[in-house]
Amino acid sequence: MTKKIVLFICALEILFTLTAAKCSREHVQSVEMMNECVKFHRRKLYPQAIRDCSKAVSLDPENELAQHALGMVYIETKEFEQAARHLQKAIAIKDDVATYHYQLGEVYQWMRQPEQAVKPLLRAVELNDSLYKAYYRLGQVYQEMDDPQKALQRYTEALERNPRFFEAYRELGSLYADYDFLSHSLQVFDEGVKALEGRGDDLAVLRHLKGTVLAEKLDYEAAIKEFRAALELRPNMEDAMFSLGWSYSYVNPENAKIWLNKFVQAASQRTRADYLAAAQARLSEIELGTPLQ
Repeated sequence: MTKKIVLFICALEILFTLTAAKCSREHVQSVEMMNECVKFHRRKLYPQAIRDCSKAVSLDPENELAQHALGMVYIETKEFEQAARHLQKAIAIKDDVATYHYQLGEVYQWMRQPEQAVKPLLRAVELNDSLYKAYYRLGQVYQEMDDPQKALQRYTEALERNPRFFEAYRELGSLYADYDFLSHSLQVFDEGVKALEGRGDDLAVLRHLKGTVLAEKLDYEAAIKEFRAALELRPNMEDAMFSLGWSYSYVNPENAKIWLNKFVQAASQRTRADYLAAAQARLSEIELGTPLQ
């Protein structure tokens, strides 16, 4: 080996050593800045968190944890395009983390881009079949895309993986009701009521929803029972007051006046204007003895 070749090889070795040292130093600094970012994030000091996570990814763009951390901060500040960009970078570096894909799907949902959300959510459940919230999100996405069959399937799969998941019972039962599968809807709500025993607020919602389905089947006595049960669990539940008064108007006008008046008196700026108008009109009909429709 000639002297020139030996010198060239030595020079390359020195260059590689220096480059490695530089990369290692920048990576260490990147991790340090990321840790500072996480501390600020936990304290809800978002501008400082963004500053330090931005420095972290600038020092080492391949620091996938920093890319993810920055995406999480942008989610908190509702800067969803930025959040999606950094989650995509984290995924490009490490594609086998189900949480990254799930969170990207969530971000696309919040951006009202359901078609974009499907792919990362499907990838999330491919990587982690037990990720029940991803199945639930897929149900929402397919519902937004007007594909009720797939939505029903995904909500069902969410419940198979977590039989105490309130939101999936709520959406699955409501979707069956929307398409007039009232018996299926009642079955879902019954299962939810049994599964969520002891969870007052969640049970109140399911009992109210079950009551609305029974009222749609014109079984007002059974509906009244459910609305009263909801109000026992959540006494100030406006929707249940309205629904109880409305159902009573078909079977007991005096009770209807009591509950519709309670609803009107409890109304606030958050009360649905159409419900308030309907309650007032119903009270007038009862007072005038107008046949109810």
